[in-house]
Amino acid sequence: MLKAYVSYLDVSHSAIVSKKNLSLCYHLTLIQTQVNFEYHIESKEAYTLINLSGILIAPNQSGELIEEFEETIAEGTLNVIVDLSGIETMNSTGLSVLISILTKARNAGGEAVLANLPEKVNELMVITKLYTVFTVAESIEAAEELLNKEETWL
Repeated sequence: MLKAYVSYLDVSHSAIVSKKNLSLCYHLTLIQTQVNFEYHIESKEAYTLINLSGILIAPNQSGELIEEFEETIAEGTLNVIVDLSGIETMNSTGLSVLISILTKARNAGGEAVLANLPEKVNELMVITKLYTVFTVAESIEAAEELLNKEETWL
C-alpha cells in the first residue's frame, strides 16, 4: 500500500459589520490528509493485469506503478488490462496515470484496456471525453476478448 499525504487549502470566510463598512475576513486553513492507494501487477500469459484500488489523487502515488509497468513491457508483455473496480476516487492525476499506461503500451506496439470502471470514474471519462482515446470493457473477461480480437487484426 502506498501512503501519500495530500495538502489542500480550506477557505472559509466571516463578515465583520460596523456602522461604516462591511469587511470580509477570509480564513485559510492548510489541511493535510493521508490517502491510501494500492496496486497489484500480475503477469498473465498474453497480458499484464494491473489492479488499482483506493484513492488516486496525488502525483507522488504513481511513480512505482509506472516503473513496474515499464519493466513488464521491457520483458515483452505489451498488452495490459487495468482493473479499476477498487478505485474510490480519482482526479486528473489518476487520469494522467491511465494515459501514461496507455501511451507506454501503444508505443511498444501493445494495447491498454480499462475494465470495471466505477461510476465516478466512468463519469470522469465521459466528462473528459477520454472514451474516445481508451478501450473500455465492462469486465476483465470482456477486456480479454477485446485484446484477443485486437491480436487477430494484426
